[in-house]
Amino acid sequence: NRVLVSRHFPFDNHGIRMFRYKLVRWTRQIRIFFGGGREIEQKHYLFTLPKPLTPKEIWQKLWLFGWGYNALSQTYKGQIYTMRRVVPTRHQYHLRFYKNGGVSGHFEVDNLQFPLEHLDGVDLRPLNNEEIAALKKELGVDIEHSVQNV
Repeated sequence: NRVLVSRHFPFDNHGIRMFRYKLVRWTRQIRIFFGGGREIEQKHYLFTLPKPLTPKEIWQKLWLFGWGYNALSQTYKGQIYTMRRVVPTRHQYHLRFYKNGGVSGHFEVDNLQFPLEHLDGVDLRPLNNEEIAALKKELGVDIEHSVQNV
């Protein structure tokens, strides 16, 4: 049975989940707008490209390897592009590219299938050395000449 709190907010499990998702996402974007979230991005920093790439160059290099644009990603200061690669059945790799050539990324639960779990950080982890090396290869980056966060 549905109990209506207002005509715009049905008070059922799905309604509560969607309201929570929208509230958390919106407040997170406000924090980022005012300069928050830097510690999260620094935690997931991977490396700096020897030469910054344009969004078009990033797309041309990565789409062949199953990467696509991540339309539902939060945008951080200096970020120029974001991509994701879905890993069946419930995860994704998420990358952010910055105008200074910086690249950050992480592995997490898929934001489209599991929006609340995604916002709660379920299965969130940094990329391991093998994943970073594979990404550099896909980008055509000389592993020896990229600056990596160690």
